[in-house]
Amino acid sequence: MAEGVVVTSVVDKVIDSMFVVAKKEIGYMWNYKQYVEKYRSEVQKLKDMKGRIQQKIELAKNKGDNLVHGVEDWVNAAAAEILKAEEFITDVGNAKKTCFGIGVCGNWRTLHHYGKKATEIAPLMELQGRGTVYDNNEIAIYTPAPQQLDVYQKKNLDGIITQNSALGDIITAIKDESIQIIGIYGVGGVGKTTLAMEVAARVKNIFAAVAFTTISQTVDANKVKSDTEIATKRMMKGEKVLIILDDVWEELNLDELCIPCGFNHMSCKILLTSRSEDVCVRMNAQSKICVNSLPLKEAWILFKHVVGDKVEIDINLKSVAMEVANECGGLPLMLNVIGNTLKNKDVHLWKAALTQLQKNAPVGIDPSIRKAFTRLKLSYDYLGNEEAQWCFLQCSMFPEDYKILLEDLVHYRVGLEKFKELESMEDARSRVQNSVNILKSCSLLMDVDVKFKPSALSRNAEFELAVSKYYVKMHDVVRDVALLIATTCTDDFLVKAGKGLREWLPRNNIPQNYTGISLIHNYIYKLPEYSISFPHLEALHLQSNRLSSISDEFIEGMKNVRVLNLAFNKISSLPQSLAGLSKLRMLNLSGNKSLCDISVLGELKGIEILILNKTGIKEVPECIGQLINIRRLELRECVGLSYTIQGVILNLLRLEELCIDFGIDSNGIHEFLVEVSCLSKLTCLRLRAPSVNDIPEALSFQKLKGFDIQIGTSKRYWGFRKPVIVEYTWTSERHLTLKVDYLVFPFLKWMKNLIEVSRPNITLNEIENLNNIVPDLYREVFNHLEYIKLVACHNVTCLVDRYDGEGSTKEKFLMEVKDLRLEDCNNLKVLWNCPDEFISLPNLVILHIHQCRKLVRLFPVSVAQGLISLKELHIEDCHDLEEVIWGEAETAAKIIVFPCLTNIRLSSLHELKNFYTGSCTIKYPSLVKLSVDSCYMETWGPGIHETPNLKFVDDVPLDGTYSIDEAMVKSVQAWLSYWVKQSLELKPPVFRHEL
Repeated sequence: MAEGVVVTSVVDKVIDSMFVVAKKEIGYMWNYKQYVEKYRSEVQKLKDMKGRIQQKIELAKNKGDNLVHGVEDWVNAAAAEILKAEEFITDVGNAKKTCFGIGVCGNWRTLHHYGKKATEIAPLMELQGRGTVYDNNEIAIYTPAPQQLDVYQKKNLDGIITQNSALGDIITAIKDESIQIIGIYGVGGVGKTTLAMEVAARVKNIFAAVAFTTISQTVDANKVKSDTEIATKRMMKGEKVLIILDDVWEELNLDELCIPCGFNHMSCKILLTSRSEDVCVRMNAQSKICVNSLPLKEAWILFKHVVGDKVEIDINLKSVAMEVANECGGLPLMLNVIGNTLKNKDVHLWKAALTQLQKNAPVGIDPSIRKAFTRLKLSYDYLGNEEAQWCFLQCSMFPEDYKILLEDLVHYRVGLEKFKELESMEDARSRVQNSVNILKSCSLLMDVDVKFKPSALSRNAEFELAVSKYYVKMHDVVRDVALLIATTCTDDFLVKAGKGLREWLPRNNIPQNYTGISLIHNYIYKLPEYSISFPHLEALHLQSNRLSSISDEFIEGMKNVRVLNLAFNKISSLPQSLAGLSKLRMLNLSGNKSLCDISVLGELKGIEILILNKTGIKEVPECIGQLINIRRLELRECVGLSYTIQGVILNLLRLEELCIDFGIDSNGIHEFLVEVSCLSKLTCLRLRAPSVNDIPEALSFQKLKGFDIQIGTSKRYWGFRKPVIVEYTWTSERHLTLKVDYLVFPFLKWMKNLIEVSRPNITLNEIENLNNIVPDLYREVFNHLEYIKLVACHNVTCLVDRYDGEGSTKEKFLMEVKDLRLEDCNNLKVLWNCPDEFISLPNLVILHIHQCRKLVRLFPVSVAQGLISLKELHIEDCHDLEEVIWGEAETAAKIIVFPCLTNIRLSSLHELKNFYTGSCTIKYPSLVKLSVDSCYMETWGPGIHETPNLKFVDDVPLDGTYSIDEAMVKSVQAWLSYWVKQSLELKPPVFRHEL
């Protein structure tokens, strides 16, 4: 009986199983239409997704950016799957016209086949899932512009024997182990700097570092030390370096400049350029190479490189062009300038230019400048733009090799009233930028490679490059000619900038026709206390000197001055004669810390730009209210500044830009800002206020194009940690800094409005009642911020805490964050205290963590796999950190790809055992710089780490798939061996790997 029951049970199960199978198979026939339609729908979704991603790919390629790893493979896979799907859909359509047409019972086998095939949508769904990452996020890797030596393109020197010969001699000397100092000399404009950079481009593979610094007539020791710092450090570790000292005018004391030289430092090669062979001799150059002007044949070859082949094709043009090239005197600088000036001009303009070039230059000047004058004067005349010509001449008033800030040119241009129909300060910036672009295209101005001293900010090369666009510089020969043009043809400038003057006491018989006088960057402590007439003087530049006073008699001699710069002196009182400067439009008194009384300025009704930064002013002066034409007012870093007299700001109806810092004990800020909100033309605001209570609830930021607002005071973090250039990028900079003991929730209306309107960068300093971002700040629009920085928020234990709010099970946090910086958060233990599935960081580009000592681990594998946009990972002084990535992948994919990661910096992580302890393969396709400093880790971690673009400085290459830990161990061993040989105390391993 029992056996029968068992058999029956088995039979029932078999029958049930057969019924299920049969039902499923029959379902393919009965429901084939629904299956096919669903299949068609998923195919269309995949096609739409592929189309969107393809558009993003094309846009990225058009911008010149790189693509994230895997996106093109996905597009190809999607295209192949779509092709297969469309073939299937076509077959279904053809079948409908034939066998399906005889009725539902016409062809059961065909119905079953297509119905079953249509249910196989897993590949489509899988591709859609993978494509979501690319569809919802950026697929382009921003490709930053290279540095000065990196951007240099090797020159085509075919047929130019003179420079080829010099180049060969220089490279031979550099490779000669017995030679340390090589000198290149020749006249100005002959191409010494270009040859030096050409050499650097051709031999950089044999050096661990190449440093380039310009010396000029006045040596700036701090600048030279900064430019060569990295190279000298690496040389002290035994590595070979090349240091290029460009434009040396006199013998240098290399010891004072901290440049290693001598028998004990032969791994440091020094290449210098100078106009004088004698300088090379006095610098003990073991090899001296003269760079000569080009003979006519070679000059013609170079000229064709600049102008193009049309000078060979056009018979009428060729003969004139050859004469023009001959007039350039074989100087590559002139061939480039003149070629760029004329290359798109008609033949009759070439002939007119030739006539102009054949005229004699002014006599009684340096022969090399005399040769250059007519060539550069031609380019100046052919600019065809008055504003560009003015900009060119104005740049000559700055010291030689000076990094000229474009904002200074804007202020001077506005002050001199050289703009026609100027609409706004922003319009002035745009027009100055246009002039600079014109001058660069004619080789009359050059780009600047801006470098800041090492800091958390300046390590970001992208920021340095972004800042560099706000500076320009002039070749020294071009500057000399610009001054000559100003003197002989248009204005008359007296320029003694950067000459080391201690006093300037001209005689009464000094020429009276000067329109501009520049005495910038000297040590002048004394000016005339007697009257000197300068009736035509429009601009007087006295910034960066040691003046304690200026006499009334001196000021009375310049009634027509429009621009007066007295910044960074020691002036404590202003002469009453300033009141008589009725035409003054721009006045800069910054940095005169003892200057408190400026009441005399109330008489300057026409002033448009007034800069009072870092003066001793204690309250917003009542006289400011009389400056009814002012456009820009700066009152930054005036300690203890208050607003006690109401109504002053209300009078400034034309004010467009305001920069003001109120101190800890300031008064009247609330009333001040109420008045500021009434200024209809104000578009840019930089504000420092001690308390959130100082900000009016109804204050609106809707009309502001740019702002930088800091609330709260902290000596440690007071001030925005960026160079002052930030003030000039108004249209793109929106930053809010909060330093308060307690944040009040919900946020004040003005604060919430500010965040909603513009999603600014936000920094939170020393907030005592802040434990996390989610949920504490999540409902305060923080879910939409792209830049978040926490500084000294000691009660923050995590960024995301357990969150039980509505929708919390579905929503992912931190989705939109691009830049996250955590500094000195002593109690931060984990980045989030919630299930990992609630965290997604697909847009995170920069992660900097500094002095978060209790942090133990960063990313589980599940989150690390989603860091598809991460470019910079900097972790410093996190003493308890044990690993960066941890855990194993939950899916079959045992691969982590960081497609955009270019820079990893790990420093002072004493407990760090491994970067990753699991067995997943990690790919770093974009990684070019790895720096590990004062860490005790012995291996990077188990598993395979692919770093195809990482090159180690100790010449241990990583080609293809390579285990980082092997190279790391070799580097550590080499380091230890070096210090043992030097008989020095062992320290934590320091090793750096960089491109």
